[in-house]
Amino acid sequence: MKFQFVILLAVGLFCSCQKKTDHMCQEQEIESPHIILVVGQSNTHYGLGLDAVLDATQEGIYQLGRFGSKSDCIILAEEPLDHHTKADDRIGFALTFAKELYQHQQGANQLIIVPCGFGGTGFIDNRWNKSNDLYEDAVCRVDALNAQYPEGSVVAILWHQGETDAYLGNTNYQQSLDNFIVNLRADLHNDSIPMIVGGMVPYWVNQDADWQQLQQILKETPIRNSHLGYVDPEVPFIIEKPDNTFDEIHYDAAGQRELGRRYFQQFLLLTE
Repeated sequence: MKFQFVILLAVGLFCSCQKKTDHMCQEQEIESPHIILVVGQSNTHYGLGLDAVLDATQEGIYQLGRFGSKSDCIILAEEPLDHHTKADDRIGFALTFAKELYQHQQGANQLIIVPCGFGGTGFIDNRWNKSNDLYEDAVCRVDALNAQYPEGSVVAILWHQGETDAYLGNTNYQQSLDNFIVNLRADLHNDSIPMIVGGMVPYWVNQDADWQQLQQILKETPIRNSHLGYVDPEVPFIIEKPDNTFDEIHYDAAGQRELGRRYFQQFLLLTE
């Protein structure tokens, strides 16, 4: 009986995003939105140095809220986005990516970002494999949007992760990542959704040969999977910080904005 209760509780947590909230969401006039799913660990959103001007909101770019009275509501995409482990004065690459896409489309479609990053998580600790909590949360939240906007579509999956598996020595990372890609697309009912993975901080990676090997696995992911791009943090120049030894595992805000631009360039290569 106790085991059954735990299972039911877990299912309830996974699918809570599909339940109606006990508060009123502000109505947004949105038609045929393009949905951007952002998944991975802290380098999806942990760049120190939020700038009120550079990281300002933009009309037409929204996010699916996660916390408090805005939980499960469509709200303006404001940094820091509602990732699981959002932090003041830190940003990710998703809003820059969305701004580039919105401008490229000349505002033809409104965008909804689904922020699902969670710091310090990976495959090896059973957070991002199919049926794990973070994986199911991401699928559930996209499913909820698809139900709300059946005329909308998921146009991109942005993945940035690897540090936890590198640090904990996941020797099966390549298989874990490739399974994740296949399973996530299948659960989102489209096996050709453009997906882009990003490389880890070069300064940090270069400290360990095993971490470099995992970076190479990320880099070669497009060879193993179709409709997939790789954001190289060393091309066209190495993304660095004024002091690489400070918070060495994370990109800073400037690096995150550069990642966003590179994610978008990969998106164009996949879609045009």
